[in-house]
Amino acid sequence: MNRIFEVVVAVGVMLIATTSSYAGSERLIMAMSTARMDQENLVYVKFIGPDGAALESDVLKQMVIREQDCNSGHVFEMVTDYKIGYSPKSMLVGIYLFPHTWNTKHLCFSVPNLGKIEQSLDAASNKGRIFQLKLAP
Repeated sequence: MNRIFEVVVAVGVMLIATTSSYAGSERLIMAMSTARMDQENLVYVKFIGPDGAALESDVLKQMVIREQDCNSGHVFEMVTDYKIGYSPKSMLVGIYLFPHTWNTKHLCFSVPNLGKIEQSLDAASNKGRIFQLKLAP
C-alpha cells in the first residue's frame, strides 16, 4: 500500500513539472501552442537566407543576436534569452525570443558569412507573434 502511494505521488510530481515546461530540451522547443506563446509573451522568428531558402537549425546555432548595434551591442545568449524551436503552425525551425530580449528593443540578427538583418519586433503591428525575416548579405 505504501509503494502504491509513492508511485502516485511520483506521477503527480511529474505531471505538475510537465505542465510548467515546454516539450523539448534546454536549447530546443519541440512544441509550442500559440496560446502558450501569448501567455508567456514569446515571439517566433523564421529566417530566410539571401538565396530565399529557409535557414535550418545548424545555421541558426551560429546566429548572433545583438541589441541595438550589429557591431558592439549586447550579445544575447541561447537558453537564457532565446531558444531554437519549431513554429506552432508550419513546424519550420526558427527562434523563440523571450520578452526581455525582444520587447521594445531593436535587434540585429547575423550569421557569419551569410548575412544579417536589423529589426524591431512588434507583435501588435505584425498582427501576431510569428515573424519571417530575410537576411541580407
